[in-house]
Order: sequence, then C-alpha cells, then structure tokens
Amino acid sequence: MGEVIIDFREIIVLVIEKILIPLLPLYILSIFAEIAFNGQVSSVLSVFIKIIGIIFVLHIALLIFQYLIAGFISRKNPFKAMATMFPAYVTALGTQSSSATIPITLQQTLNNGVSVRIAGFVIPLCATIHLSGSTMKITACALALMILNQTPYDFELFAGFIMMLGVIMVAQCQGFQEELLW
Repeated sequence: MGEVIIDFREIIVLVIEKILIPLLPLYILSIFAEIAFNGQVSSVLSVFIKIIGIIFVLHIALLIFQYLIAGFISRKNPFKAMATMFPAYVTALGTQSSSATIPITLQQTLNNGVSVRIAGFVIPLCATIHLSGSTMKITACALALMILNQTPYDFELFAGFIMMLGVIMVAQCQGFQEELLW
C-alpha cells in the first residue's frame, strides 16, 4: 500500500512538472491576449493600479499600528524604529522576496537595538512568514475580484474567508513564498 501511494505521488509530480508547468506560460499568455483582444487593457491596468495603491496604504497603516504597539511595549520611538527599517522595506518592495531581504532586515533590526541573539534567531526563522501582510493582500484582491464581477459579498463571508486563510497561512507559513501570489 505504501508503494502505491509513493508511485501515485510520483505520477502527480511528473504530470505537474512535465505538463502543467510548461503549459502555464501559454495559459497566462492567452489571458493577456484575450484582455488585449477585448480592449480591456486600460480598464484592467486601472483596477490593478488601484488595488496595488489600496494594498500599499493598508500595509503602511498596518506597519504604523504594529510599530505603535511595539513602541508602547518597549518604550522606544516607533517612528524612529520604522525609519531605521526603511532600507529593508525598500529592498523587500524592490525584490518582492523576503528571503532575499534577510541580510538587510537582520542588520537594520540590530541597528534598532535588538540583541544579536534574538535577531539572529527570529529574522531568518520568520522571514517567510507573511501572515498579516499576505492575508491582507489576498483578502483585498479577492474583494476586488468580487466587486469587479458584481458578486455579492458581506462581512460574514469575508470573516470566514479571513479565518480560513489564517489557518492555511499558519499551516503553510514556514517556507511559503509570497512570490507565488504575484
């Protein structure tokens, strides 16, 4: 029985690697071609820019909120701490990779006065845990898609969605690559 499961897994992996992944770029190209053919490029880009803007503002608000709490607990200036972390934010934004940002995040965290022992343990361990940020982005994108497709939505629907997403993000957190979402 164990060999059957292992063989089935190998077949699934082979199908994904040899068929689905090579065809994925063609599928994405067909989506862009359809958008261009239907003359929807400007409207899609307009919506995309608005979504990115809203997500960016939400991230800033979330960071300010989190740093205010941390500043209150540590009795340090939260805005000075945020300013110290700015190079890490810019690197993360530019690379869209938290893993690539680890060295800069670690250095800036040390510059914020966090001990080498704590920073050296927490930063690499938690670098790919995007619970609040990814949940916020996925929820904003899901809401935007529902609005664009005129799908009814309410607070209960999104509360359940966010809770289920939280469970999935915790289960998937270590090693989850946000790059897969964009």
